[in-house]
Amino acid sequence: MRIGSLAIYEQLKRAVQEDINEISEKNTMLFTGKKINKPSDDPVGAVRAMDYRVSIQQSEQYKSNMMGAGIFMSVADKAFTASADVLDKLINLADKGVNGDTSENRNQFSLEAAGYRDVLLSMANTKFGGRHIFSGFKTDQQAFTFNAATNTYDYNGDLGLINVQIDKGMTIAQNVPGSNVFSFGLGASMSSVLSDGTTVSYTAALNPVNGVNTITIEIGNAGDPNHDTFSVSNVMDVANTISYAWKFQEVDGNALDASAAISKEKGLHRMDALSALADTARTKILGTQSEVGGRGVVLNDQIARTDQNILNWENARAKTEDADINQVFVELKQAEVALEALRSSSANVLSRSLFDYLK
Repeated sequence: MRIGSLAIYEQLKRAVQEDINEISEKNTMLFTGKKINKPSDDPVGAVRAMDYRVSIQQSEQYKSNMMGAGIFMSVADKAFTASADVLDKLINLADKGVNGDTSENRNQFSLEAAGYRDVLLSMANTKFGGRHIFSGFKTDQQAFTFNAATNTYDYNGDLGLINVQIDKGMTIAQNVPGSNVFSFGLGASMSSVLSDGTTVSYTAALNPVNGVNTITIEIGNAGDPNHDTFSVSNVMDVANTISYAWKFQEVDGNALDASAAISKEKGLHRMDALSALADTARTKILGTQSEVGGRGVVLNDQIARTDQNILNWENARAKTEDADINQVFVELKQAEVALEALRSSSANVLSRSLFDYLK
């Protein structure tokens, strides 16, 4: 009888402990909101949930990369728009000289061109998040600076493309080197005729290291009194040269020629020649803007796909790992009722067993 009573006691003890454990687990689920709170709860499910979380974290990082790149491109887009607008105004200003407007307004027009030059320089040195966006990899340096020794504007960046990862094995460039935007897309050489029939040639020399395309402009024929040769490397140089051309001067402030009449002719020729070059530069900037806009479309599409992936993985993780709170609450109450019933029945069973033992 004694052995039988002990066996009953152990069975009851195990049953009570199992109910207590179940209640504890249900309470933990209610507290954490999860049905897997330790690997032993569901080893396979725990591994699967971990994989889902890793995928979600990676996708969120990709999305963060894309959002940052999108802002980077948006800032560049505004710089492109402003630069194209300024070049349009600069072209109109140069055309005034070509059309013979060389009255007392010359100084005012020279100041206007200088103002356009400064705006273009500001756009070329646009910063975002403390970084110069048109300097290639050299984001800590201004893309363009004025060289007092040559009275021209130098490109200080490189051809580096900052690629950001937007998915596994997939990247996109968020920047455009300034030499590819504010320099020129002109081929090796080309020739044309100015408004008054004077010949003009443009000869390009590309620096493969930094992408700067220097254009040497030759107006007229060698030996002629009005023969003129000068160079520009970017849109700031163009605007600066136009500014001084309105005063019939070199960019260093000296007269274009000892003869006032020839200085005037050279100044008007320079504006005519640079008007066409500025139009080429404007077309290039707009083309670059379109290219970057295409990247933005790719980004937006990829962001939408990434959001859907995150949602799918989060749903899968929740289905695997999260608890149904309403169901858990019902099961907890059932376990509590079962435990109370077990306690009551245990008291009766143990009392009868003890009585039988004493007999």
